[in-house]
Amino acid sequence: MLGGSFWIAMLRHMMGAALMMGVFFLLDRPRFSIKRTAVYYCAFGMLAAAAFGVWYLADVQIFIRLSGFMAIFVVGIFCIAMSADFVYLSVYKLTLGFYLLSVMVFLGIDGSRLWFGGSLWADIALRAATGAVMLLFIIRSVRPRFQSGREYLSAVMDLPSAITLVVILMIAGIGAYWPDDHALSVNRVVRIAVMLAMTGIIQWMTFRTYLYRGKEYCCRMEKELMELNELLLERQMQVSGANAAHAQQICDNVTVSNILSTYIAYADEEKIGIKVQADIDEQIQVREFDIAAILVSIFENAIYECRNSCGKTRQINVVLLQNKNKVVLMCQNTCAPKREREEYPAYWKEKAECIRKLVRYYNGEVEFLVEDNVRVSKVLLDVSMQGRR
Repeated sequence: MLGGSFWIAMLRHMMGAALMMGVFFLLDRPRFSIKRTAVYYCAFGMLAAAAFGVWYLADVQIFIRLSGFMAIFVVGIFCIAMSADFVYLSVYKLTLGFYLLSVMVFLGIDGSRLWFGGSLWADIALRAATGAVMLLFIIRSVRPRFQSGREYLSAVMDLPSAITLVVILMIAGIGAYWPDDHALSVNRVVRIAVMLAMTGIIQWMTFRTYLYRGKEYCCRMEKELMELNELLLERQMQVSGANAAHAQQICDNVTVSNILSTYIAYADEEKIGIKVQADIDEQIQVREFDIAAILVSIFENAIYECRNSCGKTRQINVVLLQNKNKVVLMCQNTCAPKREREEYPAYWKEKAECIRKLVRYYNGEVEFLVEDNVRVSKVLLDVSMQGRR
């Protein structure tokens, strides 16, 4: 470390906080409005920089050993709390920000000692220049690719991916913050430079791997959803003639009303009793493609089980309601399999998993269970964030 007063230490930490939170902010989908989020970021960054500056003056040795690793936890908790993205995607943004911070610290300290005789102001200048170049690179090259691939990454990132990214983060942290004597030598500088370069390559390859895995997964899910919509079209064609009278307006939303009318007519054809209660607004922040897929999947499975049941009572009850930003669907059919743990037929298992992923996209919940030989399907969608996706 090159030392300095409290104000120099605070300046360094403000630059570090600005880089880490700047990277996260540029790649994030914030929970609040952009203006409000920017104010929170600035206020927190200044407070965190001041606190780390006080720590630096109180005990330099402990600060040198622990400050780098503490930064990721302090800034990470704040950034995750401010983000509307999935936790695992936020972990990636944090690891990228911390990696770039590690590179900036390394270039500032060791660049100043190698080329400028350990000048404190050279360290500050190198950090400022490096941070500016990194943020510009994020804006021009990384952000467009990340924003376009956000949904792909969200679809496949999970706990193993988060653990992988944290391990990469620790490698970068060890390279920049390992508590040795920080003696200046060519071997030490080359070792850290190689470690940081390899860490960067691994992180970039991890990003590309999960991006393309996400694209492949989403293509497969879109294929499943298209099959469900093709099935809906087929059902509509089947009942479009003799049962056209059933095409009544069940709720204000035209798409939902048409789907419900189609399946009421289809259930009547199969001699299955059906009751539907629906109250959905004319405009709703759910894609027609998605709501159709959810409803078709639920109805098709309910009618399938009723049609193949030997029971005397074959009844389907559906409730579909909207309360502000929440959409609730509950479907009951009286012809569930006798074994409580028996799942959907093989054909519908993939469709059910597709629906689960689709519901998670809308920050929702889905549950399928059997109670007293009655299949109960529950779906909850939270559409409050859809306008900002």
